[in-house]
Amino acid sequence: MILEKKSMQYILMVVAASAVFMDYLDTSIVSIALPSITADLGVGSAVSAWVMTGYLLALASMLLVFGKLADRTGRYREIFITGFVLFTIASFFCGISSSIIMLILCRVFQGASAALMVSTATMLVMLHLPEEKKGMAAGMLATLGGAALAFGPGLGGIIAEYLSWHWIFFINIPIGIIGILGALFVIPKVEHISREKKPFDFAGAFLLAATLLVFLAGLEIANTEGWSIPVIILLAATPILGFIFLRCEMKHADPVLPANILKNKIVIWAAVSCLFITIVYLGSIYILPFYLTGPLGLGSALAGIIMLIPPVTMMIMGVPAGNLTNSFGCKKLCNISALVGIAASLFLAAAVMMQNGVLLFVGLLLLGATLGINEGPTIRRITIHCTEDTQGSAGSLTYTVMNVGSVVGIAAYSVAASLASGSPDVFTTGGIAAACIFGAVCAVLSYITSRIAKDTFLA
Repeated sequence: MILEKKSMQYILMVVAASAVFMDYLDTSIVSIALPSITADLGVGSAVSAWVMTGYLLALASMLLVFGKLADRTGRYREIFITGFVLFTIASFFCGISSSIIMLILCRVFQGASAALMVSTATMLVMLHLPEEKKGMAAGMLATLGGAALAFGPGLGGIIAEYLSWHWIFFINIPIGIIGILGALFVIPKVEHISREKKPFDFAGAFLLAATLLVFLAGLEIANTEGWSIPVIILLAATPILGFIFLRCEMKHADPVLPANILKNKIVIWAAVSCLFITIVYLGSIYILPFYLTGPLGLGSALAGIIMLIPPVTMMIMGVPAGNLTNSFGCKKLCNISALVGIAASLFLAAAVMMQNGVLLFVGLLLLGATLGINEGPTIRRITIHCTEDTQGSAGSLTYTVMNVGSVVGIAAYSVAASLASGSPDVFTTGGIAAACIFGAVCAVLSYITSRIAKDTFLA
């Protein structure tokens, strides 16, 4: 059912984008408050890091499962609203947590609730908006995500200093209530299509979650505690579990990852291209503060202000890039994004080695443009090549790739900087520059894989 009134179309865009906004906000806002949480709850930094890690692991491992559930039942409206309700409740319990165990468990629940919202957010706009508005909607999803990334750390720092870390969760409650009411008002009630009853792919859901959990947990532990034997075991188990998962999917009558997506080369290569772009962006965002506060000797506040440049640029470019998909094409924009990512990484590497502020500013602008140009067109590119009955899985695949890319980017850049610096404890200018060069290689791979994905529609 396509919404006819323009006012309703824009409200739907905002409601769907608010789900992505809350997800990105709760990813970024917590990082700056971890020292306060660590001190208040009397735990070590390695333990408190799981406040972030638990959320990300639950989110990434459940996105595709809930996307499949939406496709299977057609009840995406109910799933989206349920996610909003549970996310708001989870935020309240995170806020009142009095122990680190309670907080981590509530964050895991919050991450799973976010997966309910995010897995159906793209589906909502693709099914209920006219064709000419879908690009704008995809851009708006990216834009509000960029806004949350941009202002989350600063907002979290202010709240933690002048109120308490508990309030970084309480602020979700009014946003959640408004989102719930908006969703009830604007999302059309549709008659659910009766589909052939097939057994749910519980084995596939379990294997998918296990594969992602083992892989992401291994990278997170490696990044915080070093490359120990348990980390190697976890990472070695990943391809084994992944192979078993794929074998299971090929045999099941109604797999978690539908066969027409799994065998769709355009979708898979576009997703891989997006993965590399996300690695470049999040890896750079992770590594550059070490340069600003280390070799440059800047204070944390000034470094934080400088690091606002990429997410603000991303936020500004999100909607225009989404709009351009209607006339310019998704593939061309994704290709341009990869080329901009190559330039951004090379400018940043040169800026670090030469300690040149102008090159750094240009590099940060290009870095923000890289993801700003890419996200909206990628969302549209993947969903447009999937059938209507797999839109939930398609949207979930996009956000799963982005979440995995975030964790991989941080870990990969950390490894590159450590190896080039000769130490995992102190990153040298040479090490940080090497990590940026690694980013340029990833951007090249993003360009190649984007070119391989030969779109059959608007390209």
